Amino acid sequence: MNDAAFEAARAALVEARRRARAIAECPAAWRPADLREAYRLQAAVIDAFGPVGAWKVGAITAGQRQAMGIPAPAAGAIPVTFVQDASERPGRLRLAAFIAPLIECELAFELAGELPPRPAPGYSRDEVAAATAALRLAIELVDPRLARGSGALAEIADGFNNGAFIAGPRLRDWRGLDFASTGIVLTIVGPGGRRAELARGSGRAILEGDPFAAVVLLANAQPPGRGLRAGDIVTTGSCTGAPRLPGPGRYRAEFEGLGSVELQLDA
Repeated sequence: MNDAAFEAARAALVEARRRARAIAECPAAWRPADLREAYRLQAAVIDAFGPVGAWKVGAITAGQRQAMGIPAPAAGAIPVTFVQDASERPGRLRLAAFIAPLIECELAFELAGELPPRPAPGYSRDEVAAATAALRLAIELVDPRLARGSGALAEIADGFNNGAFIAGPRLRDWRGLDFASTGIVLTIVGPGGRRAELARGSGRAILEGDPFAAVVLLANAQPPGRGLRAGDIVTTGSCTGAPRLPGPGRYRAEFEGLGSVELQLDA
């Protein structure tokens, strides 16, 4: 990608996110050639919105990496501007701030220590656990800005399609939890007061019930140059699929035996 194409892609992705407008076509010249170039573009886009507040991690299985055509687990930076703390009260967002958002219920982990880039063999699970402060119950809004067929590397450059992230309660005693058997139910209470179930699943959806292993994978496949820092939240993927948001209302993700996180979505 030459300098002119890089700047055009950066400006288009920033504008698309800022104005909640889809990019109808992603020119071939804007598409990163490899994962390193995708991360370079991602960082340039994120810089327009402030520091990183959270990370999403994808391509955590060999099958996913093969399908996406990338060699390693991949990270999507979420600017702190688009991260809400819903540990004590519901998050609050406007539907008009998104293009065509999907909603996901996720298990995330908040770091208390630094995990700078480290050469192979990288970090052990125990080292990453020692740097982890808490489990966070979470909701992610996914809002693709690129047209279908733009490719995984372009999506990574666009923050892996993140729209917003809502971090719910902290659970500091998370070690030893049976995530595989933790049921999760997503419901909405609409403007008329009618309650409806949108999705359900369990922690088994992430690496057969070991979502923390995704954090270890990310710690050892970090975007070049930054690493993971104290205060970062790493969210590990959807446990409940990704239903489309039906409209305004109060969304509640209930994690069996652990608690819940809520999002008030206004028109």
